Amino acid sequence: MAERRLPVNYPFVTTYPQPTNIIAMLSMHDAFYPWFYSNHIQLKCSHKPYALDLLIYPDNIQRVCPVLDYQHLTRESLARWFPSIVAFVRDSIDNGLYFQATVNSYYIQAYPYYYRQYHRFHEIFIFGYDTRLEIFYAADFFAGGKYEFREIPFAEFEQAYVSVDERNDGRIDYEHAASTDLNNHLSGIELLRFNARSVFHAKRPYTVDIGNIADVLEDYMLARNTSKKYTAFENASPDHFGMSIYAMLVRHVELVQRKDDVSCDVRSFHLLAEHKKIMFMRMQYLGETGVYANAARYLEKLKEIETQSQKLRNIAIKYRISGNKRVLEHAASALLSMADSEREVLSSIQIELAQLAEQRSG
Repeated sequence: MAERRLPVNYPFVTTYPQPTNIIAMLSMHDAFYPWFYSNHIQLKCSHKPYALDLLIYPDNIQRVCPVLDYQHLTRESLARWFPSIVAFVRDSIDNGLYFQATVNSYYIQAYPYYYRQYHRFHEIFIFGYDTRLEIFYAADFFAGGKYEFREIPFAEFEQAYVSVDERNDGRIDYEHAASTDLNNHLSGIELLRFNARSVFHAKRPYTVDIGNIADVLEDYMLARNTSKKYTAFENASPDHFGMSIYAMLVRHVELVQRKDDVSCDVRSFHLLAEHKKIMFMRMQYLGETGVYANAARYLEKLKEIETQSQKLRNIAIKYRISGNKRVLEHAASALLSMADSEREVLSSIQIELAQLAEQRSG
């Protein structure tokens, strides 16, 4: 076959590569949404004031999503079994499998910041190919932090892939944060495909879990460590959870204002805005599907909170571009105001959803 493209949608949220790629891959399937809106609720944030690493928990959703078949191969095994990585990726696509792996951005023109300038290990998502043009169809945050679909020449991809094994030396360019350490979560190859009843969750289709939504919303509001509930899979995270992240963001803003050597973590403000967008979309979904009759009464307030978060993201971007600290003057108070608004509306929602879950279980 000369050309093959597996279906992708432009993702409705673009946070970090793994969840963004999964959303691009699964968002056209109705079976994805009951699980997504039942679980994509909690926030966690590291203790580091210089890079917040704000994430929506669980962050590596490909390992837990019940409508996803997930395979992991080591690079060493793949090299023994299938010497040509280009041929392997094409064969995977032919079998309906999306391909994800770490490559060295230095060798790929689609990464203009790094191409032939800085070595950096980063995952790439491949969903198609064209043998006549000798290209892969791929997705990533290629330029300026924007998630895009790009064409990657076979030769560039192969060199970028092989370079990871040749240059896994742990070096890091601190000025540009360009690490040559393999990412822990993507030290190998990931093959993915939609399956309404995946090989790990084949007993029954996933339906909206009102009880879990209420439970995790309570965790979020009380800043409880949700990862303690999943210690069968991994140790509990030492990070901050839930609404405690607002204090971390305020602290970060104040640190940026006081210190000239601390840069504003725009990614965390972007993720905060995406989280509020998901909160609004979840309420829309629960109302439209008839799961939660009172959902519509909270949409306006949730939209206001989403708008506030977008303004904060714009402030962070504006400061990052201008370097003018006066831009940040009202950011801390805006964060605290947004936290109060969110706590008020989510408290009502959480109580009603908990009551609804209890009624259904009874």
